[in-house]
Amino acid sequence: MKAAGETRNSTLLGRCMVLEIGDSLGNDLGWGLARQLGATRGLTLVQRDKSSSGLSNSWFYDWPTRLAGYLAQYHPNLVVVCLGANDQQGMRVNGSGVQFNTPAWRVAYAEQIHRVVSLATRAGSYVLWVGLPVMGPNGYRQGTAVLNTLYAKVASAVPGVAYLPSWNVFATANGAYRAAARVNGVLSVLRQPDGIHFTLVGENVFSTFLTYQLRTIYHVALLPAAPVAITG
Repeated sequence: MKAAGETRNSTLLGRCMVLEIGDSLGNDLGWGLARQLGATRGLTLVQRDKSSSGLSNSWFYDWPTRLAGYLAQYHPNLVVVCLGANDQQGMRVNGSGVQFNTPAWRVAYAEQIHRVVSLATRAGSYVLWVGLPVMGPNGYRQGTAVLNTLYAKVASAVPGVAYLPSWNVFATANGAYRAAARVNGVLSVLRQPDGIHFTLVGENVFSTFLTYQLRTIYHVALLPAAPVAITG
């Protein structure tokens, strides 16, 4: 698997190990990827998500420590990250609590992002950080935008890391949340009633989008097994 910019021509995939990590939204994406890429010759997809996990609650699940173990075990060529659904909460910094989206919180959270991606790149992996999609609950949606800004900022500063926004994939033309849309011409529900997680159709839309982006970013001949896209 080649990094963006190494070649402008699509090449055969060869042999590639992809490690997908994240929280419950990562699970949604990973399940969709398993359907779209599971039969792809030369590609092995390993899904290691943990529901309710994040970077602001390392007391519950320490992602840097877990990732270090996965890197040593699987030696992935690419790490796909989809995290953040549980991170709109305070953090412990130097023994003190800091509130979400304060300056101290943003610095500490960015350091956690940097720690994760640096672990992967030092191990020889590329990293694709998938930004969070538009969310239904209004206040939660605003916090999600804050998190995406931090993911994009850190990704742009670390060689071998790319940031892929997904917000507009599930938003209206005006950028608003939409729970349903026409998918392959059929009106379908995309999101669960909580306005956060995906239905099976939504998972397939998400994973189809990511599969095509993998093809574009890393210049490999990769296609989804059963393409599903929003058509209206």
